Amino acid sequence: MTLLKSIGRAREFVSPALPALNPLLSRVERILTRWPDVVANPPEKDRERLVQMVKERYESDDWEDTKLSLVTSAARALFDPDRRMREDLAELRTFYYRETEASTRPSFLAAMFSIYMETFDAQSDHTRQLADALKVSAGHLGARWRKMLDAVPELLSPEQAPRAVASKMIAMEDPWSGLQRLGFRNPHAPGLMNEAHLAFVELLEPHLDKRLQMERLINWLKPKGKQAKASGAGEAISALLGHWRDRTPSSEVVSYLTESIIGMYGDPRVQRGGVWAAVPGDRMDVLLRWLTGENIRFFMDVVSAVEDSYMWEPRRRFWLRLYDQGRIDGAWVAFSEAGAREARKRGGGKGTLNYGVQVVGGSRSNTSLLILKIGRKIVVEGSHNYKIHIFDETTRLAPKLYQARYDCDQIRLIPGALAKPHLGYWEGWVLEHI
Repeated sequence: MTLLKSIGRAREFVSPALPALNPLLSRVERILTRWPDVVANPPEKDRERLVQMVKERYESDDWEDTKLSLVTSAARALFDPDRRMREDLAELRTFYYRETEASTRPSFLAAMFSIYMETFDAQSDHTRQLADALKVSAGHLGARWRKMLDAVPELLSPEQAPRAVASKMIAMEDPWSGLQRLGFRNPHAPGLMNEAHLAFVELLEPHLDKRLQMERLINWLKPKGKQAKASGAGEAISALLGHWRDRTPSSEVVSYLTESIIGMYGDPRVQRGGVWAAVPGDRMDVLLRWLTGENIRFFMDVVSAVEDSYMWEPRRRFWLRLYDQGRIDGAWVAFSEAGAREARKRGGGKGTLNYGVQVVGGSRSNTSLLILKIGRKIVVEGSHNYKIHIFDETTRLAPKLYQARYDCDQIRLIPGALAKPHLGYWEGWVLEHI
């Protein structure tokens, strides 16, 4: 007689008249009663205790008053990354494999199927063992899981499952809702679904020079009303940028990709780590190049609106020509208070149009700054009659890009700078010194 049959005989799978003594298990039981194919995800502080509770029952062969919710919650803890390889729990894992093979209880099998999906690792012994056990008892699975297996028969073949799910996604106009229709309630779940995501990105990447396919991937990364997918996002961003390492798309595509990517995952110039750690340098360079052009144009547009000067059109042409030649490696803006007000009117302060502020008041209160990295030089361009300043990047006090605050007076006083007003052939002077 299996554990689940013995629990079924003693308890008939109904709640006892008395409330559970353990508040945690009571909450788990309520969840399983309402959603019988959901496994409660116990807090980290409770996980070891739950596993040891079931281990003690197994070793003593005493299952009296044991709830199914305890067995399934402990299973989730048992197969998490901290415990699924522990030698002292090997016998308990084997016990779960045997129970999964022998069970006819749909709620228990649903729980083990869920654990298989969310702890999936094609190279791991526990994934292969769970898959083999679930194949034996697949005829007793509930309707949702049978529907998923009918749609993707390879789901219990760890070597094939991720690619098989990804192949279904490729055929779907909207993979998020398409997968949900097949029974995958949370298509962004960890484990198997994340492996399927990576396979989907790999299959889609050759076609990501087409706007329709870009939109499919971006809509998959952030479905309407949902949080953007974090796991595997770096690989997806890399795929979106890969076609543009040696060529430039239309300005509409540049705007669409930069606004979409930054809108989902923040600005990599000011937000280090996270998903950006998985984006290779050559792909990141594409995005930074696009953001550089956006910052230069944005600076020129805003300052032109708040300062009436005949000099802005020549400056715009000069700096954008250098950008188009690929000579500007990075750009950042620090707006004055008036500039910041105009920037906000134009949608600045979020997405691709992030900026810093120039904090000096008095006669310089309306000065805005454009800080550029050109090779080994840091160039500071300013509005009104502010001189162009050029620093070697090795200068200890040279301004850094992507800061929140700048003081234009302090920049003027940094020793070792080359400076020139916008008089005469100032463009030639800049070219000579960069």
